[in-house]
Amino acid sequence: MTNYGIGGEEVRRESSWRYPLGIFLATLVLCAIFLYYYVGPSVDELGGNVPSPAISEEPIAISVSGIDFAIPANYTVFPRDRRGGARDEVWLYALWPTLSGYAPSRREDFIENAADTRRIDILIAARTSPFSERERIDILYMPQTIDRRGARTPYGLIKYEFKEQRANVPTSGYADTELYLGESADKSVIALFCFKDREDIPGPECWREMEIAPNVTLTYRFKRPYLAEWRKIDTDVISFVDGLKPKKG
Repeated sequence: MTNYGIGGEEVRRESSWRYPLGIFLATLVLCAIFLYYYVGPSVDELGGNVPSPAISEEPIAISVSGIDFAIPANYTVFPRDRRGGARDEVWLYALWPTLSGYAPSRREDFIENAADTRRIDILIAARTSPFSERERIDILYMPQTIDRRGARTPYGLIKYEFKEQRANVPTSGYADTELYLGESADKSVIALFCFKDREDIPGPECWREMEIAPNVTLTYRFKRPYLAEWRKIDTDVISFVDGLKPKKG
């Protein structure tokens, strides 16, 4: 709005609503930023890097180091893997002993990390170690054990203890674990690691890492209370992962 004052000079009057509107818009932007910061998705969530279960059983085409897999969505841990395509690694989970995928009725078994959870975590990844499982046993693990004779267990495994970790002494990194060697279904020697029972590790885990192709490794993890069932777990997990490969023909 324009008026003329004394001497004929032009005088412009500012609109009365301009400043309140600016304050309102600034407040609106700040509120939006505040809400997004506290309740909006994080960068990891937007990238699909936060564990989140799926109920769909639709197969997802995933390739790891040239090996193709058709993985039902309800076995995948991270949303990023449900987009399919080439991956350096893919995390799966399944419920022992049926090796079934996620379902809302079994949510607690999949989401909670109870000491006796029946969930088995499975990692299919591009191979990074130059050593095979057998070579790791001979070159990396056994030289670090206290007694190479080991101790027999009731469930067909030989248990080995590692040297204690001490201040100012280089260690192997195995001090908090125990090594179990056994014979798999194909008569090869396998290595299972288990965390020791400790108060600060709720529900210690056991795991095996093996090669399923020249450039691909399979690692599976299960809770220590099921160590006595290791042979069937090993056989069934390997068979399960092999069954994820698309049928040819």
